[in-house]
Amino acid sequence: MGINNKKLYTLKDAEKDLLKTEKDRKQYEQEYNRLMIAHQVEKLRQKYNMSQKQLAEKLHTKQQVISRIEQKGYLPSLTTLERIASIFHKQLVVEFR
Repeated sequence: MGINNKKLYTLKDAEKDLLKTEKDRKQYEQEYNRLMIAHQVEKLRQKYNMSQKQLAEKLHTKQQVISRIEQKGYLPSLTTLERIASIFHKQLVVEFR
């Protein structure tokens, strides 16, 4: 048996292939940001052993709103994110790069 000299196809290679245009890169970045927000909200809620319903009550909203935020496709308003940060005694940081 010989050694296979083929180069491995890495995640970086996939990104280069999939994100060739500026439009593709912007769309990827927006979706990535939504995913990160959803993940962080869900992680905080779970860390504090809080149900979606309990968080919704503290935000004076419905459980379905929390579910949408955590489903990783919905982008909550800055005001909602500030209120979530306040509930968990966290600082909301928004930055431009």
